[in-house]
Amino acid sequence: MLKSIEWWEVISNYNHAIFPFQFIILLIGVCITFYLFYGESTKANILIKAYLSFCNLWIGIVFFLVNCKEFPSPQKEIQGILFITIGLLFAIDIFTNKTKISVSKKKKDKFITISFLSLIVMYPIVGIIIRGSFDMAIYPGTLPCATTAFALILLVGSLPKVNKVIFVLLLIWAIPFPLLIQIPLYHVYEDSIMFIVGIYSLIVFIFTLIHSKKNRTGDNL
Repeated sequence: MLKSIEWWEVISNYNHAIFPFQFIILLIGVCITFYLFYGESTKANILIKAYLSFCNLWIGIVFFLVNCKEFPSPQKEIQGILFITIGLLFAIDIFTNKTKISVSKKKKDKFITISFLSLIVMYPIVGIIIRGSFDMAIYPGTLPCATTAFALILLVGSLPKVNKVIFVLLLIWAIPFPLLIQIPLYHVYEDSIMFIVGIYSLIVFIFTLIHSKKNRTGDNL
């Protein structure tokens, strides 16, 4: 297990090496999200899944397998494979269309989605304020935790029309890691955002499954 200073050195070197790519990817994500809210739904669904596929594949391959040489094995390989799997599943879903990412028309649900998206945008801002460095900030799109939070909040707003395998894989990263590793060991306090998103997503997911089961039972009566 890396020490905190070593872990942050990996993040800093990575952000410095890919600059300004993290800002370009973040800007593309913001633009696609706006299109999801106000554009044509079918095209938006394809665009956001293609974006999430690319981001997760990038994180799995470039961040974990290529960049994180200092991370112990098999930790980095397992984490890399997790995100590569999520990226591939999003890519496949473009064609199978098991997941239909959309924004709810209900005011309450829409407000919740916007609130969480606003929190996720705060990820790098919080990091810059706490550590005083752009290279030690966590950027959605090119780093795992902020990207996981972003993907989850889009999927939870689209339930039940989501690929449940993708949803569960994201939850596996979102809930245990902040409490067990990121916050206590590396002081990534902004990962509390991912944890809150993960808990909210898990609760909604469970209630959705219960509701779907009741509907199926009622149909069979």
